[in-house]
Amino acid sequence: MMGKNAFSVRDAIKSFLKNIFNKRRETETDGLWEDEKEEGNPYLDQIRDIMEQVLEMKKIPYEAFAPILIDGRESNDTLMVAELLSRDLNRLVVLTERPEYFEAYADNMYEEQGLIVEIFLKDTRKIDGLLSKISYGNVILDFEEADQDFADVKFEKILYIPIFKRRWESVGNLDIAVPIGYNVMIVRGHEMRPQQRYSDKFEQAFYENEY
Repeated sequence: MMGKNAFSVRDAIKSFLKNIFNKRRETETDGLWEDEKEEGNPYLDQIRDIMEQVLEMKKIPYEAFAPILIDGRESNDTLMVAELLSRDLNRLVVLTERPEYFEAYADNMYEEQGLIVEIFLKDTRKIDGLLSKISYGNVILDFEEADQDFADVKFEKILYIPIFKRRWESVGNLDIAVPIGYNVMIVRGHEMRPQQRYSDKFEQAFYENEY
């Protein structure tokens, strides 16, 4: 009888501690997502790998990939992504209010890779003209923030990826939920920061000795 009671007490303690650990994990995860929100999009440096996966799922070879970048307030983010994507491209379009910011990049791409980077002022007629001639491989990457609304993009006609207007989230392990138009696509990311299975040595010992 004593043995059965001892077993019940041990199970009750384990259940109580599990609830504490799980609540702690939820709080840490919420904090991580808040940090991601404050930092903007934490996955920008992985954009090449992310886009390769998206294009593979959509059966678009990278050589046919023709990104249209809608610049936002932070042109350095747009430029960084353009540099990461430019290798192996045959076409790249940038729509911006600061064309001079991209001139040096465009010159370097032409000299180094023979890539002609087309830079246009942000104008609704220009985006309408680009969208009216939809071709295989066109993808819009929108770097505007939530309070900016340059174009009414027809999601059903083109791959539209909002970089900042919709949140990109970690969805377990290293998977990333990438907004694509009105939907999301799950891709595999890279570890961005050291991950620990257990939050401290006590929790580690508790789970490793569980039976």
